Amino acid sequence: MRPFILVHGPLIGPFTWVPVAAELRKLGATVIIPALNSPAARQGTFWEHHCKEFALELRGVSMDTGEAVLVGHSGAGPLLPKLGEQLENGPAAYVLVDSDLPRDGASRFDLFEDPAHVEDFRRIAGQPYSPRGRLTPQPGLQRSDEVVREWPGDLLSEALTQNPDNTLDVASTVFAGKRPTPIAVLDEPLPVPASWPEAPVGYLHLSKTYDGPAKAAGSQGWAVRELRSSHVQMLLEPESFAQELAAFAEEVAG
Repeated sequence: MRPFILVHGPLIGPFTWVPVAAELRKLGATVIIPALNSPAARQGTFWEHHCKEFALELRGVSMDTGEAVLVGHSGAGPLLPKLGEQLENGPAAYVLVDSDLPRDGASRFDLFEDPAHVEDFRRIAGQPYSPRGRLTPQPGLQRSDEVVREWPGDLLSEALTQNPDNTLDVASTVFAGKRPTPIAVLDEPLPVPASWPEAPVGYLHLSKTYDGPAKAAGSQGWAVRELRSSHVQMLLEPESFAQELAAFAEEVAG
């Protein structure tokens, strides 16, 4: 089986990929989950810092990156073209999972289809519990569904419908180990190399929030697989999700 590099979005933590990574390893895959942080003290832009972190985490890893599938969930999708440049031989394929499509010079906020979601994020960043304009789930809430419903765009609330008994603490799991994210991460323009995509691209569509990008991916001739579940389905059903991802990645990479 091909190796996988699973990248988390800037607002959520790498633990979102851990259960799926475990299932992919059971299937025989080598899996890397780079942890991309957004510190205020850094050199260059946030995206440059993320690329450096990505390259450092893969340094010395026993993996033929030319055979690997580079997977980006949510806000990681627009950064995949630059992350792909960090791989010596490039990836065998890219898979965007419920994310906006990369567009040269566009920020993540620019790619949002609904301007109201942008305002929601700015509102959260301006709350007293958000330190120095950083995005963080409101602390002190006793129930995870309250935290989830505070997050814009219903990105996580769909998970509650499939998890009515709260058998999985969605908020705690999604944001496990995640430090607050500066809102500038979503405001900064992201470059896309003129040569991208230099490898096949597929789109794994999970939630209604990303109906538009999924349709746009199909119009570009990219393979699209519809799961129609929730934005964090990889946490709710990691075994079936891993099987779907592995099969789809092989389809895309050929």
